Amino acid sequence: MKNTIVAVAGAGLTGASWAGLFAAAGLETRLYDTGAGALPLAVERATRAARFLEDHGLARAETVARGLAALSATTDPDEAFAGAGHVQECVREDLALKREVFALVDRLASPDALICTSSSGLSIGAMQTAATRPERCLAAHPYNPPHLVPLVELAPGELTSPAALERARDFYAAVGKEPVVLTRDVPGYVANRLSAALWREAVELVRRGVASVDDIDRAVREGPGLRWSVMGPHLLYDLGGGEQGIRGHMAHLAATKAGMLRDLATWTEFPPDSADVLARGLADEKAGRDFDELCGLRDELLAACLAARRGVEGAARTPTTDRGS
Repeated sequence: MKNTIVAVAGAGLTGASWAGLFAAAGLETRLYDTGAGALPLAVERATRAARFLEDHGLARAETVARGLAALSATTDPDEAFAGAGHVQECVREDLALKREVFALVDRLASPDALICTSSSGLSIGAMQTAATRPERCLAAHPYNPPHLVPLVELAPGELTSPAALERARDFYAAVGKEPVVLTRDVPGYVANRLSAALWREAVELVRRGVASVDDIDRAVREGPGLRWSVMGPHLLYDLGGGEQGIRGHMAHLAATKAGMLRDLATWTEFPPDSADVLARGLADEKAGRDFDELCGLRDELLAACLAARRGVEGAARTPTTDRGS
């Protein structure tokens, strides 16, 4: 992995964040975009992301320095993809465009290069058929921002080889991600499906006037969201069942939860008033803070959570010494 050349196709927010992570891992990273105007800002954002990881103890200074020295940007596809062993596709959510990129990368990158889409909704199966070697193509879906949120969801298409999935898992783990491997390609992968289910109910609670946007966000942030940042729902509910575990939890609360489930929203298309209702509530919640300020707050809190978790997990893994010896 140390000598892997990484190419990032697409110089938007997601591409720049990925590039920052790869640079922070010390990899030679090439940002590619057809629009030259997008590249300077993308390099600036990638550099800022890598420095942020260093400043918050999430990346080593010497590794960041090596990666940033090797960070480049180009509109020339030959320059971007030639010799690349890993390609992270981050262009806009347009299947035809993504297929064009896959075909281009398939032709120019190393024959065994992994070609990974960051797409959150389009099917990898529909993309990989644009490549002559579709077995090395897969989905590697991040959570925003990719340089900070550890999750990456790896999903195969019908033609993806098991070896490619295993290589991808090793690669992403080596740059600090937490890979979750799916057995097949499903719309939205895992995390987005769970998020969509939660958000549908959050939207409906606002529309029904049960609580404000700010209070609903606070309810998630200060309750389940806090717990979910350390353990997933299955394990947490298992703990909630005490010594009897999940069976005890279900026996005690299944009827109560069933009553909630019967009252949840079931619509499959957003009601027409959703954006307007949420925008009004968000204006109050944001209280005049702009995009950059809120992104900065988000990133600082994420970094603090990651650092705290690493400290606790590291201490838990450290063998205790016999103080009596």
